[in-house]
Amino acid sequence: MSIYKDVENLREELEKDQKDKVKVALFGQPGAGKSSLINKIIGENKAQTGQSTDVTVEALEYEHEDLVLVDLPGYGTSKFPKDRWEQEFQPEQYDLFLCVFSGKFHSADTELFKQLRDRGKVCLFVRNKHDDIWEDGKTLEQLEAEIVADVQKQVGSREVVHFVSCRRGTGLDHLSESIQHALEPSRREKYIRSAKAYTLKHLDAKKESAKRLIYKYAGVAAANGLNPVPGVDISVDLGVMLVLFNKLRDSYGLSENKINNLAPTLFPIGKKVLDIATKEGILLLLKRFAGQQASKQISKYIPFVGQAIAATIGFTMTKYAGESYLNDCHELAMKILEEELALKGATVN
Repeated sequence: MSIYKDVENLREELEKDQKDKVKVALFGQPGAGKSSLINKIIGENKAQTGQSTDVTVEALEYEHEDLVLVDLPGYGTSKFPKDRWEQEFQPEQYDLFLCVFSGKFHSADTELFKQLRDRGKVCLFVRNKHDDIWEDGKTLEQLEAEIVADVQKQVGSREVVHFVSCRRGTGLDHLSESIQHALEPSRREKYIRSAKAYTLKHLDAKKESAKRLIYKYAGVAAANGLNPVPGVDISVDLGVMLVLFNKLRDSYGLSENKINNLAPTLFPIGKKVLDIATKEGILLLLKRFAGQQASKQISKYIPFVGQAIAATIGFTMTKYAGESYLNDCHELAMKILEEELALKGATVN
């Protein structure tokens, strides 16, 4: 197969991948905290919170990288009777459902869950506002057990209930892990790259997924060869590399605003991450790796690109540059997460 066919296949795969989003739908009663949960999963405040009444009269979509979270209106209401709800929101289009509640479990949610189950859809139960669970004379463990028993009784199966608190940031790590396991492998990768990491394990999974993305973008960038690298007899497509670097940074939630507000101890690493993610920074990185060419040794170990591309020196350079930038992003994100975990531990304790 020629290098041109390899590049065409890679481009088509990347374009298809960009359009194909993971869609997770949230449903539940007003005041359950769906908007807060959406923001916590994304890691950014995109959904409006603090509404005293239910203002969800249409499907509200919040897109972040390869993930789309959808806040669905109530099921079986006067505005959306059961038949119209299914016709309007087409549950078949979603990869996963989250049933979010914060008080008594409602019969409408029970009925919708059973409808989804009959269609073969996976639904996770999320008891939000865990920090509000309290009753005089009962322990938290007793109250949690009662909530689980009530849900299982209503839905008629032994479903797991995930207890989370968006205010205190507890339970989000376990919920995120359950979401990952509930998704099919290809969808799981997209979720891992797009959702906020609450554990070091999730960060490591991000890195492994990002490496596979680097191979594809590096292949296209090397084969396009639009921009000569000064002092090196090689040209690469800097535009493609720039898209890749921004994707890597965004995967770790390292926005420019977040980096600029880092503590003084972390800012130097953050500034480096920002400076490299420019055409000038990428060129400097490529020149650094120009002398570290080992395409013959690595070509047979690259399953995500064609052999013709993998055998080129340009691919080796762009791959090394991408992995170097990934390491910088990962190091910074790991330090930020370690500080967040230390702070949360101090707050909870």
